[in-house]
Amino acid sequence: MANKLTNLNESVKTRRRNWAFVAYPESLPGDWQEILKQTGLPVAISPLHDKDKNADGTVKKPHYHIILAYSGPTSFSVVKKITDKLNAPAPISLEAIKGYYRYFTHKDNPEKHQYAEKDIKTLNDFAILD
Repeated sequence: MANKLTNLNESVKTRRRNWAFVAYPESLPGDWQEILKQTGLPVAISPLHDKDKNADGTVKKPHYHIILAYSGPTSFSVVKKITDKLNAPAPISLEAIKGYYRYFTHKDNPEKHQYAEKDIKTLNDFAILD
């Protein structure tokens, strides 16, 4: 728990271009994708992760991973306003957007369920270089 608090405290002080967060379908408002689209930000949304497992083999709560890409360094508080509108947990800053994008499908984690890349949704001209 202390490590999570340290990471959150660091994120609060950080200004980065790229941010990510997890969102749970049962908490999201009905128009959540429209809310993201209206930000004007390039956005990437993972396939619904509904087959992920905990260490004990139980299925994790279904969730999406979402990336927000800003044109310049942006503070935690600005991004948190968006996650609050979506009833989502606090965002995290990304050092490497490409690695997090690859995590959408578990591309580098063959031991995890493999999600289809075609099921990644993008908004507002989000693009990632391979």
